[in-house]
Amino acid sequence: MTVVLGLLAAALYGIGDFAGGMGARRVTAVTVLLWSYPVGAVLMAAMLPLIPGALDGRVLLFGALGGVAGLVGVVVLYSLMTIAPINVVSPVTAVLAAIVPVVVGVVTGERPHVTAWFGIVLGLLAVVLVSRTGDDHPHGRVGPGVLLLAVLSGLGFGLYFVLLARAGDDSGLWPLVVSRVASALLILPVARARGAFGPVRGRTLGIVALAGACDALANMFFLLAARDGLLSLASVLTALYPATTVVLAVWLLHERTTPVQRGGLALAAGAVVLVTV
Repeated sequence: MTVVLGLLAAALYGIGDFAGGMGARRVTAVTVLLWSYPVGAVLMAAMLPLIPGALDGRVLLFGALGGVAGLVGVVVLYSLMTIAPINVVSPVTAVLAAIVPVVVGVVTGERPHVTAWFGIVLGLLAVVLVSRTGDDHPHGRVGPGVLLLAVLSGLGFGLYFVLLARAGDDSGLWPLVVSRVASALLILPVARARGAFGPVRGRTLGIVALAGACDALANMFFLLAARDGLLSLASVLTALYPATTVVLAVWLLHERTTPVQRGGLALAAGAVVLVTV
């Protein structure tokens, strides 16, 4: 069941990130989050009766901290998607988002098979390969600054996964509600500072709402996967989401991948398989 839940989370994260990136190209990344976070919060609150749980201080603390970490990750990611190729930014972010929970899981007592460590090495190599673009790419060569920001985004997502999983198995969907509300409140001063309170209408509003709904549902499936199995396993399965994002970018935006990048994506897939053995 962990595998199914993790893959569902991956598919929804991929769709949500693609929609968020497209929305950020129409307005701004902060404006997208200003509208999408409330969508996620309302959706998770509406689903509370389906997966009930206890709300206590631990849930409030880890949920709020998760909201901060997730906010950092998604603001940086959506911003990068406006200046760098999605099929580069998304995989780099995902590998880091997977490695952080694996390391935390091992430190706290989880014992993945030795093949998982080979998977982590392959994942790091995949980052290098996927990140290589030539001067003839529409965005040009991806510079170290973009890669460092992608790493920061991945660390934010990785910490978000860890904090959600540590909120308690008997907390139902409360950690997600708390994290969504915290993120929605924290984005307000950022939006004010950047003048991002502009209206969002028509097709753009639909894209933003889709991003918020998919992101919230992906979080839910990840949380259920982490509760059903190992945090390290659930996080790496969820980190498959760039496959969806890259396919959508190639299909809808006609972004091109180089042979080296395709090799990197293959290595990333292999890394995920090794970690889940």
